This record gives sequence, structure tokens and C-alpha cells, in this order.
Amino acid sequence: MLRYSHLALVCALLVATVAQAQVAREAPPSESAEKQLSPDEPFLFWGRDPSLLEREAGDRIEQHPVVGEQAKTVKLKNVVPPIRFESGVANIPSSYIERLRATLDGMRDMENVRLHLVGHADDQPLSDRLTGVYGDNAGLSRERAGEVGEFIQMALALPPEAISFEWAGDRQPIASNTTDEGRALNRRVEVEVWYDESEAKLGVEEVVVPADIKRVKVCRTETVCKLRYLDGHARRARVKNLIAPLHYSDETVGVPPEFVRQIGQALHNLAGKQNVAVKFIGYTDDVPLSGRAEKIYGTHLALSKSRAHRVALAIQDALDLPTAA
Repeated sequence: MLRYSHLALVCALLVATVAQAQVAREAPPSESAEKQLSPDEPFLFWGRDPSLLEREAGDRIEQHPVVGEQAKTVKLKNVVPPIRFESGVANIPSSYIERLRATLDGMRDMENVRLHLVGHADDQPLSDRLTGVYGDNAGLSRERAGEVGEFIQMALALPPEAISFEWAGDRQPIASNTTDEGRALNRRVEVEVWYDESEAKLGVEEVVVPADIKRVKVCRTETVCKLRYLDGHARRARVKNLIAPLHYSDETVGVPPEFVRQIGQALHNLAGKQNVAVKFIGYTDDVPLSGRAEKIYGTHLALSKSRAHRVALAIQDALDLPTAA
């Protein structure tokens, strides 16, 4: 009797199982039903290999050629004759100022016109009195260039950024220093007229192209996610503190070779990047200006701007960089 009961129970279970399978087969699509997946059907994983996202990430960046403009500095020399010095005093007649004024008036259509002065000296040793004031011929030529810059700026009412100067001491003679006539020619301040000229520049612009992809992408790590940039916004990265600041102690700024070398090395390290530019920012202390610095620059802002601009020009010449850099 127990044996038949057990057999009946087994049969009942089999019948129930067959009935459930029949219900599953007959269930409408809107109801839950079990399904045996085919081994040939591809699987879609929630977690994706990060290396696959590089090929399937959706947005892509394309490089489009564009034509823009960049400023090129044009340096005009010998527009006006050099200013001569006798006994440490510059001889700048009013006719010379009028000639220089007429030259600048004729360049009103030019962009960013400014004057650059270069002081020179002969190779004669300074007297004890002058040595105590200027130190050497380099210091004397610096003072001459500064004196001329101050005089021309006031005479022509030029803004501070329109005047810059440097000095070469006795390193660039144009005549022999063995005669009085030659030394007189070497004691000079050369006046150069600089302006900027726009020229076409062929560049590459990166454009983000959205892909038509039907997928929700969840980024869990920063290295997997891609950045999107708004149209019309330049993609720029600013890197600071690559080079130690250049300090100065007086109203003039000398650019040592080591500073030039460090900037050149930084540019070499960034050679693989596009549109690399060096930016110079000038700073001053809060000591009130006096003497020539006060007369030429007027404010600390103008002084720091002039110093930064002077260093930028020196670096541009030393490394043979385009103005846009």
C-alpha cells in the first residue's frame, strides 16, 4: 500500500511539471516566462573592458585645418640716425624729435608701434668718478639708453609701453676705438621703430563630433571617461611653476643665459603639444617709484608690464621664437 502511494506521488509530480511547462509555453508575451538562451546569441555585459571603450566610447575628436592670423614683430633700424653723446651728455636737438614725430605719424595705420633704444659705449676705461656712478661701460650705456628713453617719451607724450631699451656696452662698435673719431661714433644710442604685422597662419582645430550611439555610458574611473568641450571654446592647458621666477634689483632687467636655457628646455619638452606659448607676468614691490622710473612709468602696473614685455622680447630673440609664441 505504501509502495503504490509513493508511485502515485511521483506521477502527480511529473504531471504537475508537465502542466507547468505547458503553461509556460502557452503564456502570452506580456507575462513572465523562462527561456533557454541560445549559445549562439551574443552577450551584452554591464561591465566593459576600459580598452574597448576607446573604440566604442561614442564621441570622437577630428582635426580640421583652419586659417588664422598671428602677429609678427617688424623691427626697423636706421629710420633715424643714432643719438651721439659727448662727455656723457646726449645731444638731442628739437629737429631730431620732430623728425621722429613725423616718422611715427606716418605709421598710424601700423599696429602696436613702439620705440626700442639700444645704448652703446666706446672701450675706454671710465674715470674713478664715473666708475663710482655707472660701474663700467655697460652701466654707462644703460644709463644713456634710459636717459634718451625718458627724454623721447616726455617730448612725444608716449605711453610707457611704447618705450623699451637695452644696452650693449662696448661689445658692438661700428668704428675703431683707436681714434677719437671712431670712439665718438661708438658712443651712441640707436633708435629702432618696431611694429606688429599680421600674417596668415595655417593651424589645426580639434572638433568634437558626437556619434549616433544608443547606449547609456556610466563612467566609474576618470581614466575611462572622455571630456567634451563646448563649441567655440579653446582647449587650453596652463602649466605653472615649470621655471623659477626671474628676480631683479633695479629698474632694468637682465636675462641670464641659464634662464633662457630653462625656457628652451621647457619648450623642447612640450614639443609634441600644439600652440605652445610662453607667458610672462611682471611684479613689483610696494616701494614708491622715484627718479627715472617714476617719470617714465608713473605706476607700478606700467613698470611691471614694461619689465615683462622686455624679458619676453629678450627670450624671443634668444630662442628665435615667433611672436605668437
